[in-house]
Amino acid sequence: MKMKTTRLHRFLCAAVLGAAATLAVTAAHAQDVKARTARFGHGLADAHPAGQAAKQFAADMDQATGGKMKIAVIANQALGPDPQMLGALQGGVQEFYTGSALALLGQVKELGFQDVPFLFNTEAEAHAVFDGPVGQYLNNKLNGVGIHVLGWWENGFRHITNSRRPVNKIDDLKGLKLRTQPNPLTLDAFKAIGANASPLPWSELFVALETKAFDGQENPVVLMYTQRFYEVQKYMTLSGHVYSPLIFAVSKKFWDSLSPDEQKMMNTAARKATEFQRKSTAAEAGTALQGMKDKGVQVTQFSEADLQVIRDRVPPAIAPHLEKIGPEFMTLVRTEIGKARAK
Repeated sequence: MKMKTTRLHRFLCAAVLGAAATLAVTAAHAQDVKARTARFGHGLADAHPAGQAAKQFAADMDQATGGKMKIAVIANQALGPDPQMLGALQGGVQEFYTGSALALLGQVKELGFQDVPFLFNTEAEAHAVFDGPVGQYLNNKLNGVGIHVLGWWENGFRHITNSRRPVNKIDDLKGLKLRTQPNPLTLDAFKAIGANASPLPWSELFVALETKAFDGQENPVVLMYTQRFYEVQKYMTLSGHVYSPLIFAVSKKFWDSLSPDEQKMMNTAARKATEFQRKSTAAEAGTALQGMKDKGVQVTQFSEADLQVIRDRVPPAIAPHLEKIGPEFMTLVRTEIGKARAK
């Protein structure tokens, strides 16, 4: 009797799952959904939370469309460096992208605000700002240059690593050649505190560190760990000097080709992917830091006195850049940060 009950249970479960799958496909057919293929390119490792979120997004779109929309996730800059992928996104050659948006700085000057040191205190503050009026302002600007933003993903606060010596205080940065983001504001901020800062394409960074062409770099810890920077960097300083978001976007040409039903499905899948990605990054930050330590990286932290020195030296150096970004926009940013902190 027990055997028959078990078999019956399995049969019923299979029938229910089969019916659910049929209903999903039928629902997709009932809506305006076309067969489509797309590419989701990024420069991160598959194991990075953004890489995992991209795969979840692709799977959710496959399910929502009854298998009609197939999105291939292509990691590790296999489709080219970030500037090339962003250009392909604008041209409609590539459909989806996540990564830095700073290559678009020449087209959307307001993106430069992301690299203002010590602007945000917490990830929650940053999320509130990017999900609110500031994010909407940027989304509208980016939409005007051919990129439709689906969300702003978590990359974390940036920290400094190098291969030459421990950096225990500000003066230890003097003479170190550091790779930074391709943002003039960032370059001047680092030069103000004594570092020899220079931009370099992400695709060339690991080899530059390995060959000692650059002494160090600055990035979020999860990114450094998943990219195995512990193999070429011996020292890390927990500076937390800048909050670093990832743009999650679709080509506007591709977006405009979608039906309202498809756009609705995509927005739903994008919200789910954004929530997953942010939570995953937060959960993995501690694991990544411990992983760096376990691989032999010596970790230090600036004192509050040294952090105050940075806060004092940097504003005069970046003031001209803030003027170029726009006083009205920066007022909006600071107003929204104030609202987030008040909560």
